[in-house]
Amino acid sequence: MPTGKNSSSRKKAIPILPLSTEPLTSWSANFGSRRPGAKAGRTTAHKAMGAKHPTSRLRAGFLCLSLAFFGIACGTRGADFSLEGVDTTKPVSGDWVIIHILSDPESLNPLTANDATSQEIYTHIFESLLFQNPQTLELEPNIAEALPEISADHLTYRFQLRKTVHFSDGHPLTSADVLFTFKAVKNPYIIEAAALRNYYDNVADVQAPDPYTVVIRMREPYFLADYFLGGLPILPKHVLDPQGLTDRYTIPETNDTAAAARNPALQEFATWFRAPERSRSPRYLIGSGPYQLEEWRTTELIRLQRNERYWNGDTNPWTRRYPTHIVYRVISERTSALSALKNQDIDFMSYIPPKLFEEMLDTTAVPYLRKVTYQQTSYTYIGWNLRRPLFADRRVRQALSHLVNREALIRTIMLGYAHPVESPIYPGRPEYDSTLKPYEYNPERARQLLTEAGWRDSDGDGVLDKEIGGKRVPFEFTFLINAGNEIRENIAVLLADEFQKVGIRARVQKLEWATFLQQIRSHQFDATILGWVADPIPSDPYQIWHSSQAFNRGSNYVGFINKRVDELLEKNRREFDPNKRLSYMREFQRIIHEEQPYTFLWSPDYPAAYHRRFQNVHFYPVRPGYWANTWWVPLPLQRYRES
Repeated sequence: MPTGKNSSSRKKAIPILPLSTEPLTSWSANFGSRRPGAKAGRTTAHKAMGAKHPTSRLRAGFLCLSLAFFGIACGTRGADFSLEGVDTTKPVSGDWVIIHILSDPESLNPLTANDATSQEIYTHIFESLLFQNPQTLELEPNIAEALPEISADHLTYRFQLRKTVHFSDGHPLTSADVLFTFKAVKNPYIIEAAALRNYYDNVADVQAPDPYTVVIRMREPYFLADYFLGGLPILPKHVLDPQGLTDRYTIPETNDTAAAARNPALQEFATWFRAPERSRSPRYLIGSGPYQLEEWRTTELIRLQRNERYWNGDTNPWTRRYPTHIVYRVISERTSALSALKNQDIDFMSYIPPKLFEEMLDTTAVPYLRKVTYQQTSYTYIGWNLRRPLFADRRVRQALSHLVNREALIRTIMLGYAHPVESPIYPGRPEYDSTLKPYEYNPERARQLLTEAGWRDSDGDGVLDKEIGGKRVPFEFTFLINAGNEIRENIAVLLADEFQKVGIRARVQKLEWATFLQQIRSHQFDATILGWVADPIPSDPYQIWHSSQAFNRGSNYVGFINKRVDELLEKNRREFDPNKRLSYMREFQRIIHEEQPYTFLWSPDYPAAYHRRFQNVHFYPVRPGYWANTWWVPLPLQRYRES
């Protein structure tokens, strides 16, 4: 996912995740740096005068009240917060970390979730065979005891599992669980897994010759196979397939549409697996990770508790479980969330809108907060639904891009906390084509392109129109955005005003996140403003841009279909020579740049703030960008404790 958020042979699993849609929505490792034009003073810390024990009195705030029945006590609000005299060198366990999220996650089942919030949360619960070191960005073993043995033809991958891994219920994790997970993700009737499944299309078979050996065979080579075979979060077969339904079908059957249709076990298992409780109930969301799901209260909070039986212990920096609980607090309006942060009802807020960050978060008034800025490999874009006749002509899409004054938007909406991008490949990657010419703000050129495409105001009503399918159609459309995202709303409103000047009428519709995603994935939109976040690995844009992903809940939401792009993406996946892949990716970017199915806006910085009682707070380019399980609080400053 994603939109940023130390080193040992055995670390917390950081699954290699597919691209994910951001409810919040940069790349570069220059953490804490400022983009050109941004204001100074982003990373600040202040001390209050005097020291007072933060748990000397209880004060009832809305979070304390909402959590009271859990049997915890809250410390004071920290008006006199100070680190003076406090030992910040010796990590200790205890306290909670309460993190703001804008909306409920789509799901906490890794196979049925595709949004960044879901992925951020479930990586604390589930682990994968391998993980990507967030510092070196290299693959390292996790559930697997070593990197896989790979055949010379890149078609066979053999993993040996550690014999010490078990799920949070104490049940051993074995090759049967790995085989089960692959059977689940390959099941074509689990439609929510469509976006994830494209990375496993070439898996021909998975075998478990003994409890701790897994052999995966590919139909054809894939240059990122070790990332994605090793990055799939492993699910418990004994919990999610108690009837043994997956024992009644094979991986080869999932690759054969006719065979899959003949075997009722696939649909029977999919019906069981897709039930809502399998995506949100602690009874079913059992993993091998350092935390486990304790409760999910819709529109309120998700609470994770420390897995006291965690197999990997506390011997390395990535598996540390310092907080007893990690709580994700749902606050759908960012101004309210910022108030909660300032009132110490939440501890961490990410991607604070720049205006709020600059004007409403004065750390001299709230000395217990520290402001930071970090980056991730993400970008924000306007997606034009090419299924709509309005946007079928690329000249129209080019014209719309010429009507977007990105520099002005970055200046006025983002306050400099972003930089423009021209491509779906992030600028830090060698595949990025720096020769792409930006679509400069040019209303006159936009008018010319619209006229060439046949759009004129034939009836003098101020709105362009054109005959399409024998009917006179006005150029009117709706921006569909997710509610609570003020930045996207501001973009849409400003662009609607800009488009009106050339005779295009645009409206803005806001939907709650889950409903919004449903509309986007079912292609029920004209245009949208969204973001993608990815891990910093070699580029494989197949998930978003291949024509096969324009159907069945794939991630090609805008319906972009281009034969040459399909060829390039398929060649890219099969090619192990990085220089040849670079050539494919450069041509791919040139086609996307010409076709403009997206108007690429920017890669945002992530203004954030966290409570200064937390130590060991660092940010990395690998999503979610921060590891709350490694944050710790000195005993005198701990605010939440069992009572």
